[in-house]
Amino acid sequence: MVKIVFVIGLIIIGGLAMKFLDEKSQKKVVIGVGVLAAIAILSLIITELMR
Repeated sequence: MVKIVFVIGLIIIGGLAMKFLDEKSQKKVVIGVGVLAAIAILSLIITELMR
């Protein structure tokens, strides 16, 4: 549960920080956050399945 809240918190902080970036940087940040979120979700699923 803490992991999920932490990931959601990081996404919210990233969204707020994106307001101050130009369009080119925003696209890079969105791609980076998407990749990190996918990795976090996959790792969470894998750790839960291994239990």
